[in-house]
Amino acid sequence: MAVRHDIVLISLDPPYRLGDESTVFNFIGWAEVDDENRPNIRLSINGVDVAVTAQPNPKVRTIFPDIQACSMFARVNFPELFAGHTPEEPFLLNVEVKSDGRTRLFEYEVSEGWLQAVFGRPVRRRRIPPEHLQIRVTGAAAGQFHVTGRRVADQIAGILARAGRPLTSFQRILDFGCGPGRVISSIKDMHPAAELFGSDIDGEAIGWARANLADIGDFRVNGPNPPLPFADESFDLIYSISIFTHLPEDMQHGMLAELRRILKPGGVLLTTKLNPEAYDLPDDVRTQGVNDGFVYWGDADATEGLPGFYRLAYHTEAYIRRVWGEYFNVLHVGSHDLNNTQDAVLLLRPKSEGGLFSRLAKAFSKA
Repeated sequence: MAVRHDIVLISLDPPYRLGDESTVFNFIGWAEVDDENRPNIRLSINGVDVAVTAQPNPKVRTIFPDIQACSMFARVNFPELFAGHTPEEPFLLNVEVKSDGRTRLFEYEVSEGWLQAVFGRPVRRRRIPPEHLQIRVTGAAAGQFHVTGRRVADQIAGILARAGRPLTSFQRILDFGCGPGRVISSIKDMHPAAELFGSDIDGEAIGWARANLADIGDFRVNGPNPPLPFADESFDLIYSISIFTHLPEDMQHGMLAELRRILKPGGVLLTTKLNPEAYDLPDDVRTQGVNDGFVYWGDADATEGLPGFYRLAYHTEAYIRRVWGEYFNVLHVGSHDLNNTQDAVLLLRPKSEGGLFSRLAKAFSKA
C-alpha cells in the first residue's frame, strides 16, 4: 500500500479530555520521520515547548509500509508548565507536534477542576462535543474538532471576501445544519458582533449546543422538511456545509425555496456540492450523475444517529446553474474549495422576485 504524501502521519493517543486528576499527564504517540536514527520531533503546548523523547518504531510499517517512524513520549506537569502564564479564554489545550517538515495539532478539552488546579482561579473553557457527535459530523474523533471547524470558517470567509461580501459585513447569520457547533464557534471568534443562529435535524447535537454554546448562538431543531423555525427574511447570510450533499432531489427543492424565504433580499447563501466526476462511484451512479447533472445515491452508507434519507447526492455545475438558478442568482461554483473535497456554491437572493420563483414558492407551499 502506497502512503499518500498529503497525509500527515502523526498520532497522539486518546482520550482528548483531561479531568481534575490529570494535571500531570503522559502524552504518548508516534510520528513519521525522515530518519529513525536521527528524529527531529518537537512538541509544544499552547506555544510552550515541552521535552519529548523519541525512539524508532518499526511496527508502524505493518500498517504504513515504506515509511520511517518513531514513538514519542512526553510527561507534562501542567502547573509547572503554565506557572506565570495568563490563559487565553475560552481555554483549550492545543498540543502541536512537529516532525521534520510535518505538523499536526491536537485539541484537549480540560475540566473546570483542572483549570482551577493549574491556574489557581476559574477560567472559561472551550467545549468539545462527545466523541459520537464528532464522528457523526466529521467521521472521526481525532482531537481536531475546532481546528477543522476553523479551517472551514476561514474558507467561508475567503469565498465571501473574494465575492466582495466580507464576513464582517453580515449581521444575522444562520448555520443551517450546524451539528454540535463545529464551524459556528469559529465564526463567532472571527465576527464577535454578529448575531448567530444554528439549526439542525439532529436533536441530540442541538441539545448539546444549547447546553454548552449558549454564549455563541441561538440553536434550534428543524424538521427534515419546511417550514424552518424562522420568520421571513430573518438572515443576511446563511451557510450550509455538507447538507445538500446528502438530500434527495425533492427535499432539496423544498429547502432551497425555504432558505430563500428566510434570507433577506440581497442576502447570500453559501453551501456545498459534490461533483460526480470527481469520485470513485459505482458505474451506474456516476453515469446518472454525469448525464442528468444530479444523482442521489440511496444505497450509500447511512450515518448513525441521522435519518435514513441522509445518504449522498452529487451535482454538476451545469445542474446548479440551471436548477438552483431558478431560486437564486449563482455567483460562484467552486472545485474542492470548501470542507475538504466539496465544491462551494455561492448564491444570492435577488432584491426583486422573479415570476418563476413566485410560481415555485407557491407550488411548494401547497405541497
